[in-house]
Amino acid sequence: MRVGRVRVIFTLPKQVETFMGPQPAPKNWPKGPLVYIEWYTKLASTADIKNGMMYRIRKASTSTNPPRVQGAIFPLSNIHQSCMLFPIFPEDVPTHWTPLNILDNALFFLVNNWLSKYSYQMIW
Repeated sequence: MRVGRVRVIFTLPKQVETFMGPQPAPKNWPKGPLVYIEWYTKLASTADIKNGMMYRIRKASTSTNPPRVQGAIFPLSNIHQSCMLFPIFPEDVPTHWTPLNILDNALFFLVNNWLSKYSYQMIW
């Protein structure tokens, strides 16, 4: 199991434009909806006791300069559940942080495994 942020849900077209005009899509293309996910780091082997037994994560990125977020495309049916992330706020919270951009701006998060019995069983 891994935590990720859904960025786009999409389907591939049934036909594609080519220099010879519209052509049917390849037979091996997925038929159902797909999802583009930006990954967070993998969960540690144990939860952090000083954070209420929640797991601490951050965006997974490459070591290139500038770093690039790691992502993947796969069938939407592979997603099993949603989860709640708590941002770990710095001592001086920037004034431009809002509920709409907190996932883009915060560096670290806690995964709330106490949200429901199902979350607890799946995440713990």
